[in-house]
Parts: sequence; structure tokens; C-alpha cells
Amino acid sequence: MNYLELIEKRNSIRDFLKKPVEQAKLDEITGFFNSAQKLFDVNTKVLIAAKEDTAQRLSGVAGYRGNAFNAPAYLVILSENKDNYLVNAGFMAEHIILKLEEMGLSSCFLTCDDSEMVKKVLLIESDMDIAAMVAFGYGKKEKDTTKLNIHSPSNVSISSKSGHIAPKIAVTALAFDSDFDTPYNFDDEYADPVIADALYAASLSPSFLNHQNYRFVINGTHVYLFNKFDEVVTKNDNLLGLGAAMLNFHMILSSKYSGIGNWSLDVSNIKHDFKNPSDYTLVAALDI
Repeated sequence: MNYLELIEKRNSIRDFLKKPVEQAKLDEITGFFNSAQKLFDVNTKVLIAAKEDTAQRLSGVAGYRGNAFNAPAYLVILSENKDNYLVNAGFMAEHIILKLEEMGLSSCFLTCDDSEMVKKVLLIESDMDIAAMVAFGYGKKEKDTTKLNIHSPSNVSISSKSGHIAPKIAVTALAFDSDFDTPYNFDDEYADPVIADALYAASLSPSFLNHQNYRFVINGTHVYLFNKFDEVVTKNDNLLGLGAAMLNFHMILSSKYSGIGNWSLDVSNIKHDFKNPSDYTLVAALDI
């Protein structure tokens, strides 16, 4: 995969053609999930619901305010319920979403507030929780829209892009150098362009209502990730979006640098004063 190209190209599509996804592609998606990287060791399983009545079954049960977008297929990630399992589900789901994009398929995250009800309507028998859901299929072409791409203060472009466009927070507002008092300087001649691309990729990750409640602090060869909760975005959706941002950042970094480890979700021994606002909590760290 050319991850940055796929990340830039991907849109959350909410309107689909009434065209079934071929079984060979469904099998390829399942195989991809089974070999995909996780954030940590946790039991997961993927199911694809693609029957003619699946969208009707999910209507009013899954999706924002019960809107399941009438997609031809739905990806369901089941997970063992343990610490950070939703972050991991968002991480894995975003990887699959990029795979779907590569396969010519459109997709959109679905809110799932009632795991047991979704399992009931989809006739899923499992002790695991539904951690993430993605509606997907062949998306309808939407009106072209002019989009402002803010890579950095000195790298701004305007492009015509098809699909669902919603404003996102500029990458320059999401990253800091050493602590929250110092914005990351993308124009510094010593700034790492790979880190800049990774931050940009993270800023394009799907986020409920585009709240993007995560922030990055770059401190030498260490990357620290902070998160906050608000009253608009549910905890589940917040954590799924956090995992998606972590996947995009990691994929760009690891595609350019060899030997990059995975994110660490154990930050209990990190005592540095990041001068972070009280509502932002350190949640992950990554060594470059």
C-alpha cells in the first residue's frame, strides 16, 4: 500500500450503490484482518454481514442516531473486553478501511452504543463485545468539492475532491515540540519530514464529528500521544478515533523507517512535565 496516498484519498462515504460486494473481495478483507497488526495481544474476530436484509436489521440499532447508511456490507470487529480494547479496534479498523480504499470500496465508521442489541439483530453468538463497525461497499459519486490541504504553514494546496467533505483541525494545531507550550515547528530546517507526514496522516484519520481530541508531543526520538473526552463525542467513538489516528501515524513512520516498534499504552512510568491542560491525558508513547 501507498499509505499516505490512500489516507489522503479516503473519505467517509454515507451513500452506497445497491451493488453487492463480490465474495472474493469479502474473503480478501477477512484474510487481511486476520493478519493485521494489533496494538497489543487481545482476542479479536471479524465478521462481515452482507445479506440483503442486513441494513434493515441495523436501522435504528447502529450508526449515528440509528442511521446505518443502507450499505451493502458491514464489517463487525468483535473483541475481548479488556483495557484499551476500543483503541485497538480503532487501530485495526482504520487499517482495514485503507485496505478497502485500495480495493476500490468506500466506507464509513458506524457508532455502536449497544453491543448486545447489534449481536441480537445480526444473530451473532459470541461472548466478545462488538468493538467497531464499518459500513462499506461501492460508494455513490458525490459532488466535487474544493478542499484546502494544510500540510504545514508553508505547504498549503487547494484541490478538487469528490466525496463527503467536513472541516478538520489543521495539523499545525495538533502537534507540539517537547511540551504544550511549544507548537511543533514544521518549517524548522531540522524538522523531520517523515514525522511531519505522519502527523499530517494522523490529522486525516476519521474522527467522530471531526473533533480530533488527540494531541501529539514530539520530544527528540519519542512521540507522546494525549487524549481528552468531551460531552459531544461518546467515549467509545472517541477511543475508536484515537486508535485510527495512531494507525495512520504509525503506518507512515514505519513505511519510511525500519525497526519502528509499536505504540506503548503503558505510560505509568513517564513523569515528564508536558505542561498539558488538565483535560488532556497521556495515553500512549512511541519510540522512533
